[in-house]
Amino acid sequence: MSGEPVPERIIVLDASPAGESVGARVAALQGNDLALLASARQPGHEGIGALPVMLETCLNEAGWDAPDLIVVVIGPGSFTGLRTTCALGAGLAFGAGCPVVGVTRGEALAPFLDQLVATTGLEGWLCIYGARRGRWFVEVAAAGADVPGDIFAVQSGVWQPGPGIRVLAGDAAAEAADVFGDERCRVSPVCEADFKSIALAGLRRLRGDMPPRSPLPLYVDPPEAKLPRSGLRATPQ
Repeated sequence: MSGEPVPERIIVLDASPAGESVGARVAALQGNDLALLASARQPGHEGIGALPVMLETCLNEAGWDAPDLIVVVIGPGSFTGLRTTCALGAGLAFGAGCPVVGVTRGEALAPFLDQLVATTGLEGWLCIYGARRGRWFVEVAAAGADVPGDIFAVQSGVWQPGPGIRVLAGDAAAEAADVFGDERCRVSPVCEADFKSIALAGLRRLRGDMPPRSPLPLYVDPPEAKLPRSGLRATPQ
C-alpha cells in the first residue's frame, strides 16, 4: 500500500474465544498512536449475538460514520463467533467502502512473544486456547520464525509439545503449564492480545509485512451439528 493513506479510523472485531472464555469485544482506534476512542465487550454466547449493537455503540461513541479499516480476529476459536465477526466485518467493509483484513490470535501477540523468546533463548512459543469437549486450539511458532506456524486442535491434558522449553500464551496457558510442567514451559506475562496489538497486526497485513490471509473464519474443528431427534424430513415428492 505504498503511497496510499494510512487508515486513521480502525474497527477491531473479536469473538474468537471458545469454551469457558466465549464472548465478544469491539473497539474503535484512531491515529498513528491508535488511541482507543471506544470499546465494548460482553461475555458468553449473548456477547456474540450482541456484536452488531456493540459495533454501532462504538461507532457512535467515536463519532464516525464509517471506519477506514476493519480488523477481524479470524481464529482459532469459536465457530459461531468467527462466522459472526467475519460476516459482520465483511458487511461493514462493503457498506463503508474500506478494506477488511483478518489476523489470528497468535499473529496479534507475535511481536511480544517473539521478543520474549529472543531474550530468554527458548525454543519458541505456543498460544493455547480453550476449545469445546476438553480440547485445546494450539498456534505454534519456532524461535526466529518470520510468521507463526501450524494451527491445530489437540486433546487437553494429554497432548505434549516436542522437546525444548517454550513460552506459553493464550487463555489456556496456565492450564497447559500445569500439564507440561515447569521444566517444559514459561507462561508469558501477557497471554491475550489487546485491541492495539490486534490493530497493529491488521496494519502489518494491510501493508504486506505479513503473508496474505483472507478475512475468513479459520476453522480448526468442524461445526458441531446434530441430526434432529426425529430424523430428517422426508424428501418432498
